[in-house]
Amino acid sequence: MKLITFGDSWVRGVGAEYREGMTEEEYKEMAWNESKYCFRNLVSKRLGMKNLNKSLPGSSNQTQFRKAMELFFGKNKIELKDTDVVLWGITSVYRTELWYDKEAEWKTIFLPDSETAISRILATQHHSPDEEIRILGHQMQLWNTYFRSMNVKNYWFSVFNDHRWDISIDNLLFENSSLLSMLIDDAGENNFYHKSDWQDEDKKIQVAKKLKLVNPISGHPTIEGHRILADVLTKELKGRIK
Repeated sequence: MKLITFGDSWVRGVGAEYREGMTEEEYKEMAWNESKYCFRNLVSKRLGMKNLNKSLPGSSNQTQFRKAMELFFGKNKIELKDTDVVLWGITSVYRTELWYDKEAEWKTIFLPDSETAISRILATQHHSPDEEIRILGHQMQLWNTYFRSMNVKNYWFSVFNDHRWDISIDNLLFENSSLLSMLIDDAGENNFYHKSDWQDEDKKIQVAKKLKLVNPISGHPTIEGHRILADVLTKELKGRIK
């Protein structure tokens, strides 16, 4: 039995080893280490499943859809079993990815990034958050159809923002509340779209920092934050995968 996880740094568990009082330099030295405290590992253990993780720090939704296509349709594709569960976190729509010929790899582009010319061009001339969310919803339903055809249970959640979709999306957890909303028990709307770029304009991330459920440096969940997220996710999944 596998719990296959897709998403960004929150799902990956960036900063889960944070300890109060760390300097930014100390934090950056360990922030990207694998942690037994991150919620995906806790949920996997509680459900008696092995975690196959495809989430990445700073990942975009486009990256995760590409990773999924490689995993399920690529040259070295895995074989899905009806005991597997796919858990997928939707991240900021102010990220995308582009292929870089010089380095022969895909790279995440954060929008807007005033220091990067391509980011400025994309952000000002080729980016609509509403269109990104609309397309995301359709892609989610497409993957729902695929997993259903494979007799595999799959579930979605938004990580930071309570997105509003133009269609009804199956298998969406928490009645469309984000993990951040669940973390601080606030179903109200974000006052700013949280981009998870180590900034804290959004009131919800500010509350989470005051409650010490995310760290004050990058705004990623602390050990206690991951425990709470593991609790709500385990409860939600147990009721659905019996």
